[in-house]
Amino acid sequence: MIFLPPHVTALPTPPRPKRVLFVTDFYQEEVLDGIVDHAGPAGWELIANMRFHGKFPGETEADGILAVAIEDRVREWLEKWKGTPVVNIGAPYPGLEGPSVNTDYMEAARTGARHLMELGHTSFAFYSLTDFTESPAIFAAYQNELAKFNLTVTHANFAAVHGRDAIDVPRAERLRWLADQLLALKKPLAVMSDDDRRSLELIAACNMAGLRVPEDVSILGCENRSVECRMARVPLSSVDMNWRGVGRAAAALLERLMVGHPAETDQLQVPTRGVVARASTATFVTESEGITRSILHIRQHFPESMKMKDLAQMAGMTERSFRTEFKRLVGRSPRSEIQRARLASACSLLRDTDLKLDAIAMESGFGTAQKLCEVFAETLGTTPGGWRQKARQI
Repeated sequence: MIFLPPHVTALPTPPRPKRVLFVTDFYQEEVLDGIVDHAGPAGWELIANMRFHGKFPGETEADGILAVAIEDRVREWLEKWKGTPVVNIGAPYPGLEGPSVNTDYMEAARTGARHLMELGHTSFAFYSLTDFTESPAIFAAYQNELAKFNLTVTHANFAAVHGRDAIDVPRAERLRWLADQLLALKKPLAVMSDDDRRSLELIAACNMAGLRVPEDVSILGCENRSVECRMARVPLSSVDMNWRGVGRAAAALLERLMVGHPAETDQLQVPTRGVVARASTATFVTESEGITRSILHIRQHFPESMKMKDLAQMAGMTERSFRTEFKRLVGRSPRSEIQRARLASACSLLRDTDLKLDAIAMESGFGTAQKLCEVFAETLGTTPGGWRQKARQI
C-alpha cells in the first residue's frame, strides 16, 4: 500500500511514451538496430512487428512513423496517416510526405573506385543487374571517379540486354553471360557491383570461367551485408553503407518532428563507413613481382616489426633499388605504406571496438599509446579519442 501525504490526493500520471511505428517493405536489421539506439534512451514505444510477417501495424494512433516505402502498398497505407510526422528511410519517392534519410551511394561508388585504384589496377568494370533505384547513379559516380585519373570502365549492364525483365532471367543464364563478359576484358581486372548479391554472382561467374579471385579479378561489393559476405566462396570486400547510422539519423530526425521542430533538410544523406577489405581484393598489381610480394606482405603483416633490408630481400633487390622502385610503382615510400596500413587498422579498432589505446596500439603495430597519439596528431590533426568520438556519431 502507498501512503500519500495529507495534501496529496493522487499520484501524478506518468506521461505516455511516444509511440512510433516502423513500417517497411524492405527490411534491413542494421537500420532497426540504429533506430533502437535512439528509441531506447528516448523511451519510445516502438512498434516494429511488421518485420516478422509483413502485416501493417494494427495501431490506430501514433506520434510518428519511420517508413521504408518502396512498394505502392506502403505508400498507399501512409496516405491514411496524414498529419502524423513521417520520416522516410531510403531514396525519396515523389508524392511521399516528410523528409527522407538515406545512405550516400555516390560516396560509396567513389570510395570503391579509389580502393580498387589503390590496388594498382588499370582495367575496370562495373556489374549491375537492373536499372532500378540508385544503380545508374552509382555507376555514373564510379565512372566519374575513375575518369579523374584518365581511367575508363566497362559496364556489364545486364538490364541493357534484357530490360525490365532482367531480374527474372534464370541465374544460370546470367552467370554464363557474365562469365563471357569477364573473359573478354583485360586482366588483371577490378570489378565493383552495386549490391553484394551481384558480387556473389561475379565470384560464381569467375569460377565458371576459370578466373582466379583476386589474382585475375578483384571483386568489390556494396552494402557489406553480413549474410552475403559470409556466403561468398572468397571472403567478399564491400563498402559498408552505414545502415545503422541511417537508422539513428532517421530516429533523431523523427524525434525533432514529433516535438514540433521542422526538418533542416528534405533529404539527409548519411556518410558511409568506407571499404571493409577482405580476400576478394587482397591483391596488388604492379609490373614487378618483387614489389607486389612486398606490398602484399606489408598489408598482411603490418602489426609486425618490419626492416627495409628484409622487404628488399623479399623483393629480390638491393635496399636502395627497393626504395626507388617501390616509390615509383606504388606512389609512396615503404615506410608510408606501413604507417598507412597501421593507421587504417587503428581507425577501424577505435570505431568498432571499446579497446583502450594501449591495446589498439599493440594490435595495429604502433606499439605504444604515445606513438599512436603522435601519428594521429601528425596525420589526422586530432587525438585517437577525438577521432573515435566523431566516428561514432556517424
